[in-house]
Order: sequence, then C-alpha cells, then structure tokens
Amino acid sequence: MPLEPLQQVLTDLKHRQWQQEQVFVQLLDAWSQIVGTVVAAQAQPIQITPSKVLLIATSSSTWAQNLAFERKRILNKLNALVPDPFTDIRFSTSQWPSPARLPRRPPASLSSITPASLQRSLGTPPPGSRSDDPTMAFDRWSQAIRSQSQAYPNCPVCHCPTPPAELQRWSVCSLCAVRANQKS
Repeated sequence: MPLEPLQQVLTDLKHRQWQQEQVFVQLLDAWSQIVGTVVAAQAQPIQITPSKVLLIATSSSTWAQNLAFERKRILNKLNALVPDPFTDIRFSTSQWPSPARLPRRPPASLSSITPASLQRSLGTPPPGSRSDDPTMAFDRWSQAIRSQSQAYPNCPVCHCPTPPAELQRWSVCSLCAVRANQKS
C-alpha cells in the first residue's frame, strides 16, 4: 500500500466531513416532513456518529420510547433520502435543550385555543372582574371545588366526595387507600 501525501489525506478527511455535514443539514430540513410536525416539535436530530447511527434528542422519555417503537419505519424513510444509509437510530432525553433555551412558540395542536375559549373551559371570570385579594381568590377556588365535588359519590370509609375513577380503582378515596396501604 503506497503512502499518500499528508495534504491528500487531509483533503479527503475534509471532504468526508463536509459530506457528512451536508447530509445532516438535509436531514434537519426534511425532519418534520419525515416524522410529522407534532413529532418534530418533541424530537430533533443532534448527531450522526462515525458508525452511521443517528442520535435524536427527545423532550421526554415517553417520546423516546414511542419513537423507539417506530425506529424501523423512521429508518426506512431516512435511508430513502441519504446516499449512505444509517445503521440505527438512538433516542435520548439527555441532550434535549432546557426550557429556557427553547424558542417560544405555541404547539401546533394548541394554535386554535383563544383566551376566551380557555376562560370558558376553565370557568374563570374575565380578567377585569377578578380581585387580587387572596381571601376572595381562595373563596372562589373553594366554591369551584365544592361545586365540582357535589356530583361525586362519597368514600365508604371517610365519607368525603371522591372521583368515581378512584372508587373504581381502590373502592375508597386515594387518601384512605394510602392509609390502608401504610397499615399493611
């Protein structure tokens, strides 16, 4: 094997690195089309390893797990776009940017929510009619809780209003379930 001049070796290395960067930029441009806008908001490519493994940062471990189940489908779509196919994809939350560094933009699915519709759904009065007095705020909150819990059935042990799902799951309220669990 003949030795190549150092300048030729360096040029080849630069060319390979440049090609890999071009592939990564193409991947970033096509990412939301490959996985969809909802997934793209929760997962971003961060690196291509020398062994052609694509590393993806996800916003939560739930997203990492869900995308791991879709690994083959995503890999097939990606490999159709690149000249040198990826060998694998790895998903991790470790390099997801902290909330302070993320750009402030509303999620795609929440773009139709308006302040008025949010107030109606939460049952909150308009901003002008609210008082900043803590006592009044507590009274409003406690009244809302009382009116909400009036429709709830009572716990058979403590006779407090209990959401039906808790009674279905434990046959008692969550507090009584914890107490019973601590005794045993």
